[in-house]
Amino acid sequence: MSNQVTLKDIAKILNVSASTVSKALNDSHEISQQTKDNVARIAKSLNYIPNDIARSLKSNATKRIGVILPNIESDFFAKIIRAIEEEATKRNYKILIILSNDILKKEIEGVSILLNGSVDGVIISLAQETEDLQEFSHLQNFNQRKLPVVMFDRVCHEIDCDKITIDDFEATYETTKYLHHKGCKNIAFLSTIYQTSVGKLRKKGYLKANEDLEIDKNLVIEIPNYKKFNSILKSHLKKHSIDAIITSDQLSAICALKVIQENGFKIPKDISVIGFTDGLVPQYTIPSLSIIDQNEEKMGKLALKTLINRIENITEEESIDFSHEILKTNLIQRKSSL
Repeated sequence: MSNQVTLKDIAKILNVSASTVSKALNDSHEISQQTKDNVARIAKSLNYIPNDIARSLKSNATKRIGVILPNIESDFFAKIIRAIEEEATKRNYKILIILSNDILKKEIEGVSILLNGSVDGVIISLAQETEDLQEFSHLQNFNQRKLPVVMFDRVCHEIDCDKITIDDFEATYETTKYLHHKGCKNIAFLSTIYQTSVGKLRKKGYLKANEDLEIDKNLVIEIPNYKKFNSILKSHLKKHSIDAIITSDQLSAICALKVIQENGFKIPKDISVIGFTDGLVPQYTIPSLSIIDQNEEKMGKLALKTLINRIENITEEESIDFSHEILKTNLIQRKSSL
């Protein structure tokens, strides 16, 4: 037998109806402030816990949002989820986080969990394996169930939904031109996420800048995993007279700082380094790391706002105009490139 306190228990103590208690707890304008205060006092004294499942069945809304992330190890995704959570709290929504760990199977499992009715909408950034294999059929289930979805950062155009990204192409295009303007002649682009949509766009931006600057030599360094990072970068440093490196993410930039200095080069005198995503760590590396700021806080909050707008304005129309917000980036210059 359950000992959980119910609305009826509170109603009996106050000699009111369970409906009155429910309305008071939901801050209804129909209930006086005195009654609301009395209900809140009794509910707190009895350690009353709202039954979210029962409430969602009655209202057909859970006030929950599912968030599927590739990882939470990087500053980028950690800052995104913090921004989403802060904005969700303001709007009285709760979030359910699922990690794919960049594995397609785990992403499919996560999608299946969220499709069972436990959330009102989903925010997702695709797993690396999903993008690598170009397998998006499981994501079509969101549209079939008419569950609102917002994709951010790593997105696919095969799925009709709202999307939020930065201008990845423009970011590396402008950074390459900036380094060239500063006198760098042999600029390399290093990527550990070259199979993802963002990695591909950043590489294209670098290549296009070299083309426009009439630089014949493209120095693209693609590293499949961090176990091979040291040996691959060391080999390129020996073979090529590299004087600047743009990395596709923050961790790669930090690792590059270490490898470059261990091999006798000075930063930025010999080689300048610029990465993506700001945070505390880039400010305290030696030297401090120049980065391309991706506006993670704005991206996270915009993703949440966009999704809630879809949830609270669901339409039965077959044709919906979905948005693709492209956020601008900015270069934060520190000692690694000055």
